[in-house]
Amino acid sequence: MRPALAGTASVICNLSDSAHDTMVEPLISSVELRLNVRPASDPSALADRFPFHRGGISLGQSNKRPVITVFKPVKSVRTFEAISDQIRRQIETGVLQPGDKLPSDRELAVQFGVSRNSVREALRILESASILELQQGASGGAFILEGDGSNVSRSISDMMALKQISLQHVTEARVELMNVILRLACENADASDFELLEKNINTTRAAVETNDLELQMESTKDFYTIIAQSTKNPMYTLIVAPISEVVRRFVREAGIRIPIEVVKTREQLLQLLRDRDAEGAIAVLSAHLDTIHEAILHRSHH
Repeated sequence: MRPALAGTASVICNLSDSAHDTMVEPLISSVELRLNVRPASDPSALADRFPFHRGGISLGQSNKRPVITVFKPVKSVRTFEAISDQIRRQIETGVLQPGDKLPSDRELAVQFGVSRNSVREALRILESASILELQQGASGGAFILEGDGSNVSRSISDMMALKQISLQHVTEARVELMNVILRLACENADASDFELLEKNINTTRAAVETNDLELQMESTKDFYTIIAQSTKNPMYTLIVAPISEVVRRFVREAGIRIPIEVVKTREQLLQLLRDRDAEGAIAVLSAHLDTIHEAILHRSHH
């Protein structure tokens, strides 16, 4: 910058806002003419050429706090992600319901204006997230699933495999979660819930007597689901189900069979729920879950 212009810039930078309109605007116009720069009709363009111009970055003292805006890098959205996002939104808004069948991949490709490969990739992603099921055959297609938390249980298992979560973490979380659920169950459970629990216990007893390990595991998972449902808050059912599934896998892998004592413990727990004895139910179930945890650890180390 030539000395004269440098001096001009210095003067401008130290002007107060009140003097800006009367002194700076004519001066900038003069500078533009001397530099043979075409006057800018757009103030933002002028600010680009002269950053000390109002609207740009103030280099002098000012009462205004400089604003620093941080933006994240812009990422291009892949086609299949945009497709899956739209389908998710249709489910969230209730346009698509569990059991609904999506149009064929050919029809979807036309609607989205994309290739069939992009549609198929989006559907595979939604299938892996347990949002829809892809069925083969003449009557097959893509069907919206009921949310069952199976993708959550897979995520927990993956994190355990990566050593980010331990069995101790799962047990502690399960005990605390069931404490909350038992309190709510004692308040909200009704006769139909007690009837379901009683039937479940009878099923478990039969599975123990016939040494049916698979039925033992299934009835155990259902037992905790029924208790969670008795709170009348579906969120607890969604949370309990995947945790119960993870524990079930550990029990199966450890080869643990349910002894008849577990059936008696569940009968005791059912009676405490009927009596609305939350503290008693919590004490019984917490001790039971700790016993299961120790049994899994013992079998895993032998």
